[in-house]
Amino acid sequence: MGSGGRATQTDNSGNKVVKRAPSSKPPFTLSDIKKAIPPHCFNRSLLRSSSYLFVDLFFSFFFYYVASTYIIHLPTPLSYVAWVVYWILQGSVQMGLWVIGHECGHQAFSDYTWLNDTIGYFLHTSLLAPYFSWKYSHRRHHSNTASLEHDESFVPKKKSSLNSFARLLNTPPGRLFRLVILCTVGWLLYVCFNVSGRKYEKFANHFDPKSPIYSDRERLQILVTDIGLVVVSFGLYKVALAQGLTWLVLVYFAPLVIVYGFLVVITLVASHSRITSPLRLH
Repeated sequence: MGSGGRATQTDNSGNKVVKRAPSSKPPFTLSDIKKAIPPHCFNRSLLRSSSYLFVDLFFSFFFYYVASTYIIHLPTPLSYVAWVVYWILQGSVQMGLWVIGHECGHQAFSDYTWLNDTIGYFLHTSLLAPYFSWKYSHRRHHSNTASLEHDESFVPKKKSSLNSFARLLNTPPGRLFRLVILCTVGWLLYVCFNVSGRKYEKFANHFDPKSPIYSDRERLQILVTDIGLVVVSFGLYKVALAQGLTWLVLVYFAPLVIVYGFLVVITLVASHSRITSPLRLH
């Protein structure tokens, strides 16, 4: 199984032949695997989760302090290098904060639903992510991963449905171009226009409470998500007026590009690994 489930055998000439990966249903279920894991592995520690949160917040504010106090005043040649280092470090730490918000959406942060959603909401909203909107679509993604009809992100396409442009993107230059687009604006394209997402009968995005992605009982929380994003956007507008747009881009938006570049790559790799997995548990 170390080679993706493929097995090798030797033909009459002594050459190794790679057999196709098994695709039949395995003799165990996901429930069987969970039962084999010690129960303490499923315990959620609020103290431990909070320690991760506080460490990431500390480093995020520390890097912000260094950037706004020292890097902003560096001479031009040195500042180019310092800003890039800041973006990478800050983006990496804030990716950690984003992942904590993601775990809150899965109710893995603590045993308290209200606390999970509160922390996840503030973390994701501060990073301009629609918390409740993505929480629900992402939950359905986990339930329907690699499904041609019901997966919510990076939906696999049938070979028969690929056009000439899709085949062009499947060349080395095309893959590089696609990766650049995904790592820069891929997240925005997905949440705003449902690019690479599930096909619905009408236009779908993560900000419309009436979007076909959501059920009637979820629509109020989509509205709450939108209100939070509007408040944060207005705050950023005020900061831009006070500090200047260039300052805001250097300190806030550039690290955010790193965050969502990480997110898209992680999601893409995870989705493709599931698509190519030889076994699917039921």
